[in-house]
Amino acid sequence: MKLNLMMPKEFKVAYQKEIQNYKDSVSKKDDLAAWRFLERAHIIGQYFPVPHTGSHFRMFLFGMRKGDLREVYGQFIRMAFGWIGSLFNRIPVGNTGSASVPIFAPMPIPEDLRVLLQNADTESKGLSGFKK
Repeated sequence: MKLNLMMPKEFKVAYQKEIQNYKDSVSKKDDLAAWRFLERAHIIGQYFPVPHTGSHFRMFLFGMRKGDLREVYGQFIRMAFGWIGSLFNRIPVGNTGSASVPIFAPMPIPEDLRVLLQNADTESKGLSGFKK
């Protein structure tokens, strides 16, 4: 079994771009855009334990800042367990990571991320990850 430990360069670049866009949006006080960039970072990073947990940690902090207890609790659970799925390539492909969506629900991958995530198993109805 192959473990998803190291994030390839093209994923790092895309993930870091979304995180920077998130930070820029926060500095402009554009919370809606900031949240969308966090969700996009999650879609990219969820295949790898450290960035997956990092996106949930940022969502946790965002929820704390907004006083959104549902989001805080949801992110706490996701931080505690999500990295395990990443490690073993068992994630809900396309899931945005928000506490407002079911934790194990696969979701459509945004059009502009499909080239990067071309090896994602989008046919699965449950937990999957990269195609073998």
